[in-house]
Amino acid sequence: MFQRKVQKTGGSTYFVTLPKEWADEVGIKPQATVNLIPSDSGALLLVPEGLPARNRCTVTMGEWGFDRLQREIIARYIVGFDVIDVESDKIRTEQRRMVRQIAQGLVGLEIYDESQKAITLHALVNVRDFPVERTLRRTFDIADAMVTDAVSAFCRRDAELARDVVERDDDVDRLALLVARQYSLLLRDLALEEDYGLSRLQFSNYNAVVDQLERIADHAGKISEATLALETPVRKAAAAEVTARAENATDIVRRAVQSFVDQSTDLANQVLADRESGERLFSLTRRAIGDKHPEEAPSISIVLDSLLRIREYGFNIAEHALDVPSATHLRGARNSPRND
Repeated sequence: MFQRKVQKTGGSTYFVTLPKEWADEVGIKPQATVNLIPSDSGALLLVPEGLPARNRCTVTMGEWGFDRLQREIIARYIVGFDVIDVESDKIRTEQRRMVRQIAQGLVGLEIYDESQKAITLHALVNVRDFPVERTLRRTFDIADAMVTDAVSAFCRRDAELARDVVERDDDVDRLALLVARQYSLLLRDLALEEDYGLSRLQFSNYNAVVDQLERIADHAGKISEATLALETPVRKAAAAEVTARAENATDIVRRAVQSFVDQSTDLANQVLADRESGERLFSLTRRAIGDKHPEEAPSISIVLDSLLRIREYGFNIAEHALDVPSATHLRGARNSPRND
């Protein structure tokens, strides 16, 4: 950390000097222009022009499998690098195929250039084209439909529908990773607050809610996998019980998301008031099915456990809904005009 004393010149202008070591490192010369960006916390960020253009990194690929390579690329995508160079002594055809598949699974990541030893990926995501409010709604729509279809597939032992639900999980993952990238970029560059229309504190809540929705989608996939493992159809009585528990869980999530979008603390508190009321019903359903039909107990237990977790994620979303108005008011207070 550098410290400087604030000085005064001309009777009304305050100024501070810049550390020469830092200025040389980032390429600041005499007469250069820098941007001064105030934040909600009261801090002032100094950003040299051209600094974002240096947002590039290199992945030196070893004898990695798909999972390792995917983790390495996704980590750099989330951190916010605009250019990712994947390099090796010689990139094999199979490795090129893996890079292409990984890039297709990330919003806005495209192969820009290729050679025998390198593949250059460019993240062409414009934050203005993907407002987080719209991304959250889209993520919710997909996750909500996944849970409904997963339960329907389980109750009807519909393997085709169950496979479709599992495939849709990739769509939710892509959106969740996009929001995580946007949030990381915002933490690094306060200038993006203007583009986002949200402060870091507000965006953190959106990021957290999308993360909860991504977990809900994962459990829809888990229910679908339980469907694919069924050896016999689910009895009508058991299916009715599962459907009832699913309706309770999805209702919690839908109202929680609505409370977040509408910034309604009243609705959020109504959702949270239901936290204790449903857990006993899940336990009774699991016990009744297990006692009367032990052969169905394992698959039913997996589904009920996922539905109970989905319900809990809904309550987590409602808790974030309580934070949104506070974050909005804080931003408004920081940005309100002051009489000096």
